[in-house]
Amino acid sequence: MRQITISGNLGKEPAINNTQSGMQVANFSVAVRQNRPGNNGEYGTDWFRCSVWGKRANTIEKFYHKGSHVTVTGDFEVSEYNGSTQLGVNVSDFDLPDNSNQGSNQQSNNQASRVPFANEGEQIDVSDSDLPF
Repeated sequence: MRQITISGNLGKEPAINNTQSGMQVANFSVAVRQNRPGNNGEYGTDWFRCSVWGKRANTIEKFYHKGSHVTVTGDFEVSEYNGSTQLGVNVSDFDLPDNSNQGSNQQSNNQASRVPFANEGEQIDVSDSDLPF
């Protein structure tokens, strides 16, 4: 399986849609700053189209907004559109904004029953039954 991990910021609000069968999908784009400046001395930006399927689409909608930092991992596909190359990512893992890494099926299944989240500088405990995934 081909996998990629990207870390950047959401370019706009996630769009939540339903397929004909009722499955939810969250579509969003992630902007990643390039490591080296171009000929003009400015850093460019690479854009990645991302999709999250099922109940986790609600998590994306709830916790991520335009400008939010996100790290996602998933299978990728390369396509051509209007003469430009695009990279799409079918997300299998993502970090919540506090970087607690609760987006992962594998990791969330292995978590202890209490998960700390930052709340105005103080940590609170949240049980797994409170999480939307």
